[in-house]
Amino acid sequence: MTGSGPVMGVQSKADDFVPVEQASFHQLIFADEDIAVLNNLYPPSGDSGFHAHYRDLFAVIIQPSESSGQPLGKPLTKGPVNKKGDVAFSPVGEQRRIHRIVNGGKGIFQIIVVELRRAAPVGDEVSSREGAPQYVRIVDNPRMRAWRLILEPGRTAPAISQGGKGVRVVVRGGLLKTITPGIADQTLMLQPGEFSVQPAGSTRALSNVGPETIELVEMELK
Repeated sequence: MTGSGPVMGVQSKADDFVPVEQASFHQLIFADEDIAVLNNLYPPSGDSGFHAHYRDLFAVIIQPSESSGQPLGKPLTKGPVNKKGDVAFSPVGEQRRIHRIVNGGKGIFQIIVVELRRAAPVGDEVSSREGAPQYVRIVDNPRMRAWRLILEPGRTAPAISQGGKGVRVVVRGGLLKTITPGIADQTLMLQPGEFSVQPAGSTRALSNVGPETIELVEMELK
């Protein structure tokens, strides 16, 4: 998801670089004071142009493709081909990061990106989910924690209580039933690349009531 080559037509002024939310093939689909969610959807040969990142981010690959990246002042470099469902945490820190991404493959390249808008962790106690081993922890750092959940048809993940506010990203969709104490069960038809914001303190069990395997990535802010 990075790359480089001869730097051509690069802006000379720092303020000329658009923020990531305004870059080509980066669609802002949700934002509040804590998080922003972007659907980065590149067609073949799609070029984001140079843009600036100011905040740490968490990314989930939905449709992999060959891609190259170019940090400002460096050459365009071909990156590794990620697999569907791969995740990455990218700390930006105090210095903004300027780069561009080019889809060099023949298919669509899609990433769902969660931008962490809190300047620092606020001390939310995230869940452990130890009572639901179907959730496999895949990221744990001072900013966030994330899990992968794969549910085969007919399988159920026991109830967990959400700790910090978070986001669910659908990697593989299907018919998912949410079971929450005190309210009616809800079944949704999920599609790859969809997301939902999960409020802190919510409790839910999940059941795959369809014929297809469901794969979710869920994260919580600290």
